[in-house]
Amino acid sequence: MAIHLYKTSTPSTRNGAVDSQVKSNPRNNLIYGQHHCGKGRNARGIITVRHRGGRS
Repeated sequence: MAIHLYKTSTPSTRNGAVDSQVKSNPRNNLIYGQHHCGKGRNARGIITVRHRGGRS
């Protein structure tokens, strides 16, 4: 369980550290994406975007 510190070669790698245990055994709910309904719906599945109806 070592913490790897990165050499600063770019601004994005500055102050970066990774734990080897987290890198080798990630949690499953963080790996896979959530199920998205999409099409302007919120978490309850209700359409919240305007002008998305069946009427013309």
